[in-house]
Amino acid sequence: MKIDPQSPLPKYYQLKEIIKESIKKGMIKPNQRIRSESELVTIHKISRHTVRQAIGDLVNEGWLYREPGIGTFCADRLSRTSGKTFMIGVISVVASDYIFPRIIHGIDNVIHPKGYSIVLGNANHSPEKEATHLQDMINRNVDGLIIDPTKSALPSPNIKYFHKLREKGIPFVMIDSYLEELNPSYVCTDDVLGGYLATEYLLELGHRRIGIIYKSDHLPSTKRFQGYKKALKKYKVDYSKELVKSFILPEDKNPTSPLIKELFKIKKPPTAIFCYNDQIALQAYKAITKLGLKIPHDISLVGFDDSDLAILSEVPLTTVAHPKGKMGIKAGKMLLQLIESSKVRRPQQFVYKPRLVIRDSCKSIS
Repeated sequence: MKIDPQSPLPKYYQLKEIIKESIKKGMIKPNQRIRSESELVTIHKISRHTVRQAIGDLVNEGWLYREPGIGTFCADRLSRTSGKTFMIGVISVVASDYIFPRIIHGIDNVIHPKGYSIVLGNANHSPEKEATHLQDMINRNVDGLIIDPTKSALPSPNIKYFHKLREKGIPFVMIDSYLEELNPSYVCTDDVLGGYLATEYLLELGHRRIGIIYKSDHLPSTKRFQGYKKALKKYKVDYSKELVKSFILPEDKNPTSPLIKELFKIKKPPTAIFCYNDQIALQAYKAITKLGLKIPHDISLVGFDDSDLAILSEVPLTTVAHPKGKMGIKAGKMLLQLIESSKVRRPQQFVYKPRLVIRDSCKSIS
């Protein structure tokens, strides 16, 4: 198969068809490295630009994938004939513009070059909607699933769907949160440590009346609360229930404002507040400002996730970093290993260590 310089078809298109035909005929095997750009230039007597255009198109179309620093490889597209759908299900608690798009981007960066597409489901904090999406993924016979389970701090009514996935041989990876009773593969952050770091920072600044606002039906949030209590205990600061406020409403219902009012009605209000994520911290910021108080002059404030929201307030927010895109990449790689491995699928579990991002929303007190 050679490029015809007399053909009306562009040379890059001819090269694409040559490579595709080689894949279809089995001359290039799945996951086999193809010839280098230099070799293709020499063999077909075409420019490097033409080769790059053809290879780029084949990567985008899922015929090839790149391994940086190693080369370009043949994707395993032909497995479709043996029952693979090349669809990866992704179910989120909420498909908002918070941190989830960056997680999705990370997942897509890994699976797209291998020829897979994402089927997205938004549970919108509802176990019932989550159940509908899980059944849909099973019906679609997706090759694998990545899910951030809703209300993960509570017993899940959807366990049977995960058992169905296992019965059908569909691997799944839980991301950011997980259901402990399933002992699943998961990628998450050490949320206990994250809550500890945020609280410890405030304690080191001299604060002893530290409030916390967290979501009580969300496992990462409850773990951050555990970290809060752990830090208080280490610094020998008494735990006070009146400084602890929890909620179960979705963040877009603005549950924070009434909780802030409650915190400032108590006899000894907090001098600092730790919010379980940046969305809640930004709501707290606005509610505190409405009370006529200033951050950090009157009260210090810490969030979690290091989202774009952390720098949107007038005073940039001290927060705990969340891996976001890196977490998506890790989950995508983990799921592909489970899909493509012929070995027994033992649970794989990876936990990121968080770090504190210090900005201007906290101050020391005497």
